[in-house]
Amino acid sequence: MQTRNILICVCNSHPVIDKEKAAFLAAVLHGKEENVQLCPDLFRIMERREMVKELEGTTILACYPRAIRSLFKRVGAEPGEILDIRSHTREEILDQLHIAYPIEIDTTGFVRQIAHLPAKLGTDAWYPVIDKERCGECGKCYDFCLFGVYTVEKDRVKVTNPQNCKNNCPACARICPAKAIIFPRYERSPINGGTEEEEQAISLDTQAVYNDALRMRLKHRRNSISLLKKDKL
Repeated sequence: MQTRNILICVCNSHPVIDKEKAAFLAAVLHGKEENVQLCPDLFRIMERREMVKELEGTTILACYPRAIRSLFKRVGAEPGEILDIRSHTREEILDQLHIAYPIEIDTTGFVRQIAHLPAKLGTDAWYPVIDKERCGECGKCYDFCLFGVYTVEKDRVKVTNPQNCKNNCPACARICPAKAIIFPRYERSPINGGTEEEEQAISLDTQAVYNDALRMRLKHRRNSISLLKKDKL
């Protein structure tokens, strides 16, 4: 079998992944002579387009495969297989990789590696990702957002200025009729790209939320115009 490049995200800055499971899988895969790389936070890498390109064809063990797949598509790259290390057991992941479950394995070295990976606690890679397999290009996210995160080019919505997004604000995802907007750092599915569909926030009156946002935009514009007039006096 050809050696595979396998990246395992351990989410040091956002602890949703079992570190012992990550160390165990790394040890098993390394023992099978796979090219294993531990990543402290995959979504921070995803902020840099050139680094995403470098991962093309790599098998990825991380949380929220839908979010990861959409991030690759955004830069025109194709990952290898994406496995959900958060939701699947060790046995299930190894079975998907066609590797037998070991009787005994020493994880000490990888436990130490994970413990020494950098963590940015209290700060998240917070930005939206559009799942184009679901997106209907309705533009509601563009109309809704006050901060210029989205643009519309040739009738297609794009995340153009993700750095403008306000931390811990998933409001545009809540009003998306297709549930196409993903915030990987949000705590609930489906907004975080998970597979579960029970998201209480989605059951809100989305039209009322949308109308409130439009009123906020108008107020913001009126205030901006007033400031411009004062500056000219």
